Amino acid sequence: MPHQPISRRTMLAGTAAAAAGLAAGPAHAAPAAPARGRPLPQRGVNYDTEREVWKPAYVRREMRAIRRDLHCNAVIILGSDLRRLMLAARCAADEGMFVWLEARQFDRDARTTLRFLASVAREAERLRRAHPGVGISVGCELTIFMAGLVPGEDWMERGANLGTPAAAGYNERLNAFLRRALTTVRPLFGGRLTYTSGEWEEVDWRGFDVVGVDLYRDESNEATYARNVRALHRFGKPVVITEFGCCTYRGAGDRGGMGFDIVDWTRNPPVVPPGYVRDEQEQARYISELLDLYEAERLHGAFAYNFIDPGAPYSPDPGQDLDMAGFSLVKVLPPDSGLGYEQTGHFAPKLAFRTLARRYAP
Repeated sequence: MPHQPISRRTMLAGTAAAAAGLAAGPAHAAPAAPARGRPLPQRGVNYDTEREVWKPAYVRREMRAIRRDLHCNAVIILGSDLRRLMLAARCAADEGMFVWLEARQFDRDARTTLRFLASVAREAERLRRAHPGVGISVGCELTIFMAGLVPGEDWMERGANLGTPAAAGYNERLNAFLRRALTTVRPLFGGRLTYTSGEWEEVDWRGFDVVGVDLYRDESNEATYARNVRALHRFGKPVVITEFGCCTYRGAGDRGGMGFDIVDWTRNPPVVPPGYVRDEQEQARYISELLDLYEAERLHGAFAYNFIDPGAPYSPDPGQDLDMAGFSLVKVLPPDSGLGYEQTGHFAPKLAFRTLARRYAP
């Protein structure tokens, strides 16, 4: 029986309603397009190490493309496997990029999470001594993805409980854990620290060097999105949008971070239902519009989600085009194409890749 790949976007399916309800604000007229500002100091992309196919040669090739073709000067590397994290980090550092390591331990408790953070901090400090441009994110949307802050046996239950009375006080519990995380990491690591927060989380940023927020625009927050971005400056620290982007079909921009949720994973093979039309222009336009805003608001950095998703190959058959439901900037082909990712590591840039490359070019 087919299964839905567990990835950053996949795991948010169970939290959409709660997050939308907590993040929604009053409706206002949509703002005019902002004037272009200065280039962002950190111009980057997310790179997820949680994948079935993992070959060091592919990682090196992809980091070269991220730096030399996409013109990123920074990258967020995601994952729960320390060896994979550090291999990707070294490859990125060798290309001269600033490396953010985002440590993840989905559905684990605080003790396990802190133990992993300490391991990441030790290895990151070794890398930082040779390559000063290294930072750590101490977690990602932990109210959902870590056990113990919100009631629930797994991320799906916690997402469902997030907006209920049972979850009351979760921000206080989150900030108490983040203080423990800072106390764990600071003695081991001398670089910059951030946290990859959800927009519903009220983080005490005083102990961090950089404010980090996953902030997808969709039809529920489009009218207030620019104001929400601007408000992040109130903490008096550099602001980084740790995730932004949309999928690759007509109408995906209105769904923002939930755009992936169109695939029927109960079918074998999985199927994209009729009615969805591939539209690379929509993805490219969405990314460019948000970069306009981030530059105008003088943010410190932004990281498109994501570079590649080998588990969601492109197909000319719309019903089999899993890439349509993906956020990646490049597409991979299925195994029977002769250029399957597992066999060759082949990928091809989408329009969003070329758009972002023009925007990121020095």
